[in-house]
Amino acid sequence: MLARPTSNVSLLPSGLDVCYGDLSDPSLPLDGVSSVVYCASMGFGHVPGLVRQLETAGTRRAVFISTTAIFTSLASASRTVRLDAEAAVQHSRLEWTILRPTMIYGTARDRNISRLLHYLKRWPIFPLCGNALWQPIHVEDLADAVVAALDSPLAGSRIYSVAGAAPLPFSALVHTAAAAVGRRVVLVPVPIAAAVAAARLSRIVTTEQIRRLAEDKSFDYSAATRDFAFHPRPFPEGVRQEARTLGLA
Repeated sequence: MLARPTSNVSLLPSGLDVCYGDLSDPSLPLDGVSSVVYCASMGFGHVPGLVRQLETAGTRRAVFISTTAIFTSLASASRTVRLDAEAAVQHSRLEWTILRPTMIYGTARDRNISRLLHYLKRWPIFPLCGNALWQPIHVEDLADAVVAALDSPLAGSRIYSVAGAAPLPFSALVHTAAAAVGRRVVLVPVPIAAAVAAARLSRIVTTEQIRRLAEDKSFDYSAATRDFAFHPRPFPEGVRQEARTLGLA
């Protein structure tokens, strides 16, 4: 396990060997590493240099976690960096696999559904900006997909979208999350333009994040099911599990 010197490694399983370093380091400790799972962001420009180091070190197998956010139609500073990173992986000599998860949820650290659950536990009204399709993936299902893809003889040199069991409109997602914390919620439609203007003023969220609410985020994961038996849980099951984990059920 490679971690930053500032990382909180207390969350890692006991007995795990941890090395400290930085992905911008041109001489990472990779000697004897036969397989790699890259779970840092691919949007910061580290991947091309890391790929060259892995090739030099003789690393054979690598699974890289990207994101379905690369499919956004909005202008995004990180999208080009992510696509360049994926291209570096695809053109490498590694036996590579790229997984593109949707929004990840399932723990207090997910920054999305956990915040929604805390909000819904306190407030009975929720502003609804658009009603696009969402298909979040539970973190445990993503972890299972990583392990299965790493071991699958069919997953080499392939890219997979991995998502929750089925897409659901954002309004249904909010109602389902509210039910998980034992609340009813009233949805108040808010025009996207008004929400964008509020984001500019408040700076709590970015205008890009608001505009992405109106984009459908539904993805076909049948190739992952075919090649390494990916079977994600439905969102109602996953969000109830997260609500229990957070003590909000």
